[in-house]
Amino acid sequence: MNVPKLRFKDNNGNDYPQWKKQNLGNISDITKLAGFEFTEYVTYQDSGNIIALRGLNVKNNTLDLSDVKYIDNSDFSKLSRSKLYINDLLFTYVGTIGEVALINQNDKYYLAPNVCRIRHYDNVNAIYLLYIFNSNIIKREIYKYLTKSSQPALSMENIRKFKVSLPCLEEQNKIANFLSTVDKKISNIEDIITNLENQKKGLLQQTFSQKIRFKDENCKNSYTSYHLHNLIKDIKSGNNKERTETGLYPVYGSMGILGYNNNYVYNFTSLLIARVGINAGKVSLVTGKYDVSDNTLIIIPSNKVNIYYLYYYLINFNLNKLVFGSGQPLIKASELKKIIIQAPCLEEQTKIADFLSAFDRKIDNQKAQLEHWKQIKKGLLQQMFV
Repeated sequence: MNVPKLRFKDNNGNDYPQWKKQNLGNISDITKLAGFEFTEYVTYQDSGNIIALRGLNVKNNTLDLSDVKYIDNSDFSKLSRSKLYINDLLFTYVGTIGEVALINQNDKYYLAPNVCRIRHYDNVNAIYLLYIFNSNIIKREIYKYLTKSSQPALSMENIRKFKVSLPCLEEQNKIANFLSTVDKKISNIEDIITNLENQKKGLLQQTFSQKIRFKDENCKNSYTSYHLHNLIKDIKSGNNKERTETGLYPVYGSMGILGYNNNYVYNFTSLLIARVGINAGKVSLVTGKYDVSDNTLIIIPSNKVNIYYLYYYLINFNLNKLVFGSGQPLIKASELKKIIIQAPCLEEQTKIADFLSAFDRKIDNQKAQLEHWKQIKKGLLQQMFV
């Protein structure tokens, strides 16, 4: 078999034995909740203590318990094989395939449909197995056995055929501990980003409710109310419908950069507002030379307002309240122009914009670190699992 590029040695500096290819069914017990068990013995309810874990509860290597069903009134005497214990691995095998999570406590969870349970044997580290399921090894196995239908699925028989790379237990432990350390670093950065973003929300609310002021001797007046159209030159729709994968200038749309052009229409810092679709009302700040798609509105700035101040004001305002239509959500330029903007003098606007921009740079720095560590993890998985 292929030899991983990155290996661990034992405590005496010696190589561990070579890895072996194993069928997943030979190193673990794999089962699911049978259809008749679900229909005859499981009773869903919206409150209780015992949770039935469905596919939507397994996301990003962890349990997502934001939407759960309880089964306290079910016939548990008939559901013994679907009871879950610490270190059982969950694997989604219907619809959204390949999501995994480890069970972290006993006497709390049972299997629901579309999720199978993988219970490792004694020579396997549960966390190592979790990382195997994050690697390209399992992705290739999924692709090999996946049924090509309107509802993608895997059978238990085929999941048991998955080929996995298995070193000795001591090396598994070292790999699991090492990668867990990387994951803790990623988790810590994610927590920092969440905290900073929550702080930013608070700062936006305090700033635009005027609880925080940045006045000086040249700007002592209170805020003044303006209609948005009195502060800007215009709001117009982009009209670019043609773009390529490469070019000199980006073409922005409701989903970000849609492509590139060798010609540009705009060459100033401005605000883009998604006009239609699921992102309708989303505000973005752009600068440089660029073009704009026809599903996006562009605010043509004037010298009456600091464009960065306006950007943060509109984020805090939440333009979603102006979006209408269920089939194709839409926001109109005519409605945007009517928005009441509360603004101090330009000097204070600039101080507010600089303060909030500095906070955004902190968040962007943490996001860059997060991406850096995610790439490190991706590289480690590629080198450790072949």
